[in-house]
Amino acid sequence: MRTYLTYQLGFVIILSTLTATAYLPLIPMLSTHLSVSVQAINLTVTAYAICQAISPALAASLADAFGRRPVLLGLILLYAAASLGLTLNQHSFAALVAFRALQSIGGSGTPPIAYGIVADVAVVSERGKMLGPMLSTCNAISAVGPVGAGAVALRTSGSSWIFLALLIIAVICLLLVGFTLPETARNIAGNGTKPVHGVWRTWWSFIRGEEQLCRSERRADDATEERLRVGGKSTWRPLSALVSLRIILYPDAAAVLCMVASSYSVYYTFQVAIPVIFDEIYGYNELEIGLAFLSGLAGMTIGGITAGKLVDRNYAHTARKCNIEVDRRKGDDLKDFPIEDARYRHCLLFLGLEVALVGGYGWVVQAHVHPAVPLTMQFFICALSTLLSHTSSALLVDIFPAMSSSAYASGQLMR
Repeated sequence: MRTYLTYQLGFVIILSTLTATAYLPLIPMLSTHLSVSVQAINLTVTAYAICQAISPALAASLADAFGRRPVLLGLILLYAAASLGLTLNQHSFAALVAFRALQSIGGSGTPPIAYGIVADVAVVSERGKMLGPMLSTCNAISAVGPVGAGAVALRTSGSSWIFLALLIIAVICLLLVGFTLPETARNIAGNGTKPVHGVWRTWWSFIRGEEQLCRSERRADDATEERLRVGGKSTWRPLSALVSLRIILYPDAAAVLCMVASSYSVYYTFQVAIPVIFDEIYGYNELEIGLAFLSGLAGMTIGGITAGKLVDRNYAHTARKCNIEVDRRKGDDLKDFPIEDARYRHCLLFLGLEVALVGGYGWVVQAHVHPAVPLTMQFFICALSTLLSHTSSALLVDIFPAMSSSAYASGQLMR
């Protein structure tokens, strides 16, 4: 069950990443089609990024209070509606901005919920086994986006087919989540033995007419369960959406969030710049621009796999170093465990390499060096930024185990 859940979540969160990667190669074409400047089209990227910061905080607080399933289903429905609007829109720049913002609200709220589910079902020492495959699945599928978008744009000179494809993917995600994703939130399903009802039940359990227990093999550490049992059932108020913002104000969390934000900013800056660089400097067409994204997205995939393995390996190394026995059933008490040392082992080396590569990339593009060089550098830059960002996100969830979705959302807000 956990293996299926891992890859299911990896597919669902492509609603966040694929929406961006499939759109970026369309920027020059949309500029011509709507008779606006490239800078104006870039405003849609800005609108998407703003909603990408706001949506996770709201979605995460709702998911922590009311459960993962109903919030995730609502987000996917909103994303599907926005994709339908983009498919039907032909000439309105204002509609493009509005529907892209709604797409961002729907898609960007899915990753923090996925991280919350991982925290629900995996103990701290084994989260990398879920995070690595989940992220690599998402990144590998997202790598198809630029190529597919570029090919379709080159053959049809239009964007409607791209948005229609995103609509179809949203419907598939809705069916997968609706029929097979169990509720994992501790305040709803306990430690996997409490029966769930209503929207928290899978649609398949309704068809079979049986009561559903949320069983996802081994659940996360019992310390979180105890805190929730003592504190009672979570309630949501409008101010709950500010929990992610409050997390930023914690000094230890702020230090981690700076790593999350700076690493992701590097990645996002490259994603926005690649179409312009390879269009204006190297003269690539839409399909070739889409192919130019592959090296960076391959780096993201490798970075996600590497991050997942390092998260668990560094945890085990630190536990041995401190003579701490790892409890793989109930989880470990992190109060006396140097979790920061475990997660950030070799961090300075990776950070130094990323700084050197980013500086070198600017010189390479300015000197019009053969495109093979910047493409190769994009692979390593995106791999390192993904590794650093996801490692830091795992640490955030470790610091705030009872608010795992909100903790991850604070990283999206910060970046």
